Amino acid sequence: MILTSQHVLDDHLFLAARRPYQEPHVRHDLGRMEVKCWCCGALHWMDEKLCDSSRSNPIFGLCCNSGKVVLSILRDPPQSLKTLLECSDRQGRDFRENIWKYNRAFAFTSLQVTEDHSINERCRGPPVFRIQGELHHRGGPLLPAVDHPPTYAQLYFYNSQAALEYRCHQNSGLNPDTLRTLQDMLLEHHQYASIYRHAYEILERYDPNDDVAIHLRVAPGHDCHRYNLPTANEVAVILPRVDGDNTQVSQCDIVLQNRTGGLQIISNLHPAYVPLYYVLLFPYSENGWHPALTLGSSSDSDTTAKRLTRTQYVVYRLQVRENEYSALLRGGRLLQHFMVDMFASIDQSRLLWFRLNQLTIRACLYSGLEDAAAQGDDKVDLHTLGQRFILPSSYIGGPRHMQQRFQDSMAITRYFGQVDIFMMMTTNPLWPEITRELLPGQTAYDRPDLVSRVFQMKKKAIIDFIYKHGIFGSAVVYVYTIEF
Repeated sequence: MILTSQHVLDDHLFLAARRPYQEPHVRHDLGRMEVKCWCCGALHWMDEKLCDSSRSNPIFGLCCNSGKVVLSILRDPPQSLKTLLECSDRQGRDFRENIWKYNRAFAFTSLQVTEDHSINERCRGPPVFRIQGELHHRGGPLLPAVDHPPTYAQLYFYNSQAALEYRCHQNSGLNPDTLRTLQDMLLEHHQYASIYRHAYEILERYDPNDDVAIHLRVAPGHDCHRYNLPTANEVAVILPRVDGDNTQVSQCDIVLQNRTGGLQIISNLHPAYVPLYYVLLFPYSENGWHPALTLGSSSDSDTTAKRLTRTQYVVYRLQVRENEYSALLRGGRLLQHFMVDMFASIDQSRLLWFRLNQLTIRACLYSGLEDAAAQGDDKVDLHTLGQRFILPSSYIGGPRHMQQRFQDSMAITRYFGQVDIFMMMTTNPLWPEITRELLPGQTAYDRPDLVSRVFQMKKKAIIDFIYKHGIFGSAVVYVYTIEF
């Protein structure tokens, strides 16, 4: 934190920060996370209330945007999964420690991403899931290639014993009993297991030499702001498509084929994007976010309704509610994968918007040719410039955003003079506000949502102590940045 302050020299009582240090009798404590949102029932700390609400009638915007986000709570997971998430025996501990591996063994789709291991290699703490570049979910043919074992969705077309043997062979470090329990649970409850088998049965009716594909399309349902369970006769629409057919196809459809077609990227706009991969976090395969979701109680015919953003959907799902048993918040390292996945999906959508709206942000002012000419380099090869896509300063973390923040800080320093205080703050995972709210058997590593929320409130408290209460003197201006 950078702070510029004006010192009050005639304060005979001395400012709090200038007195001899004494260990405080009571340390700063945010209290318990026990204040309910009157709209959705999510639990909050009092310090998370909106600034224009009172402590006697707090209103929160983090969970449901003051009642504008209306989503149904998730059903309790099947008892077999609930037991593995809660039990303290060896099998339960192994499952929770390797839940991301168990999820990978049963996922319908694969994860295409380049993982950054640099932090895990130089730090001895709990592993961190960090990625580079884009993240995609991919789906493959329903039948494996010749001389290749079945993987992912292909295993759902084998009988239970054969599929279990393949999974045990491909995941030799996992408990076979746990794999059997999870397989039986998903075959019974995960709706896409039956939908994929139905698609497979349809494809078997056609000649293998025909270029036939099935497009899996999930309609939002009549209540477009709530979750719906996908069922083959209601929401999931399976459309056989033969080569040359004029049937309209959406780019968001999931295309299923027997052997041809290779791997395809699953659109993050598809309602099945989340439940097809995170099968253990959503064992009933509730539809994820899709563009038809709206705020409030808008109906399908309301064309003026505002869309529910993916950020609002994810934040709503990450809340703690007394009447909701969240397998998501008990996901451990798989929860980390989910949060990184959702952040990457949101960020990629923003980048795509900037790419498709270069005229809107007047990107022509930053054309590659003009930038090259401004450098005064006569040896620039214009054929190597290519097409540039400009990120405006509103894109957080982009080069123009960082440059603008730096210039703002330097302008403040030039105007007010030399900086007086440079302060750094580090999050402590053992803060009581975090440890008190952990579920049984969890560590702060398992709940990055709690760590982030407590950090934000602690940061605000320190700024208030310095800027509003003036423990160093009358503060003129401050600037801060969050590094990691």
